[in-house]
Amino acid sequence: MKTSQKTTTSLLLALMALANTAIGAENANLQDAIWRGNIARTGEFSSPGPLKEPKLKWKFPTGKPVKSSPIITGGVVYVASDDGNLYAIDLASGKEKWKYAVGVPIKCSVAVAGGRVFLTSGKGVHAVDAASGTNIWMKPGSFRDDSPLVLNVPIQHRDGKKLDGMIFYTEPLKALVGLDVATGEEMWRYRDGNGPGKGGSSAFIHRGIIGFFRGSQATVLVDALTERMIYEIDGGIDGGVFTPAGRDGICYSFINGIVAFNLEENGKLGRTSNGNYKMKWRYFPKEDKNWDIRHPGISSISVDDKAVYFGQVDKHVYALNRETGTVLWKTPTGGPVSSSPALGSGELLFVGGQDKMLYGINKKDGSVCWKFATGGVIYSSPAPSGNSVVVGSDDGSIYALE
Repeated sequence: MKTSQKTTTSLLLALMALANTAIGAENANLQDAIWRGNIARTGEFSSPGPLKEPKLKWKFPTGKPVKSSPIITGGVVYVASDDGNLYAIDLASGKEKWKYAVGVPIKCSVAVAGGRVFLTSGKGVHAVDAASGTNIWMKPGSFRDDSPLVLNVPIQHRDGKKLDGMIFYTEPLKALVGLDVATGEEMWRYRDGNGPGKGGSSAFIHRGIIGFFRGSQATVLVDALTERMIYEIDGGIDGGVFTPAGRDGICYSFINGIVAFNLEENGKLGRTSNGNYKMKWRYFPKEDKNWDIRHPGISSISVDDKAVYFGQVDKHVYALNRETGTVLWKTPTGGPVSSSPALGSGELLFVGGQDKMLYGINKKDGSVCWKFATGGVIYSSPAPSGNSVVVGSDDGSIYALE
């Protein structure tokens, strides 16, 4: 669909107003209601979570592995399972409020905005009523399980209609697409060259720029106004499924190593050869045999005002200096770490491991403050809310600790 100048100008202004800061402070109802905590995908949450060794608050069985990461808003946990259902669970009691059947395994996390829950699956994009679990609309299609973005502000459409907002999702190897949140009608489409990688990629929005990770270790930055690529930095190596993050005008991604680069400065160069783009820093320990450039083996990155955090298949959780990329600390765990760290508003981050453990780790020095054993490998990224934290496990259960 061709989008008018009026529509895209309104969209760009909305994006800039909403995403000018890392955590979308101008639109606080999006905070915590989307995967990685906010639309810039920084992994920052507004709650501290449990700072001392927690106890099991409740355990909710689904019968199949839970790789989906929980989203908690309004006292309700929204999380999907490989059993083909999306669940709404009361955070206080652990009791099911409703479930929505998709019919195929769901590995993505949802986004919640305007009384609607949005998710993608192998059968399509769904909008579900957050209170009742009934279907509002569905856009059929065979999509990967990326975790959708939601722009939850009014947008003036070219025909005079006001949209409540837009949901963005990726079509692997094809396009990045924006839909009307109320109807599912397509309103926006990026389709320059290759789309997101075949493994799927969840996009981020920061300072009016929409970005995603492509399968050749390329980070693609798209202009919301024109629906065209501003530039891409390509690693030239197939491998990896990854979600970049944006904070304070800097993009953090994986391009032949973990990198930080200025979004706007590189954007002024437009499309040019990779060698012309400037990196703030790059981290890749070539001497470490556990680090393979073709198979990065890292979780998605989390970033706050001090550090960059991630898990790795070498069984460690890392923190790098945000300004220099040097290692601040490196904490061993009992297995590879694919779960992405959730940064609580207090002193701890929370991350799961393939050793079946959920960890509470001090962000300043990397010390393990507590760990909790589940019955299965943890790929799910935890979500703190209040003094609780919720995570899914491959043992088929969702755990709430407090």
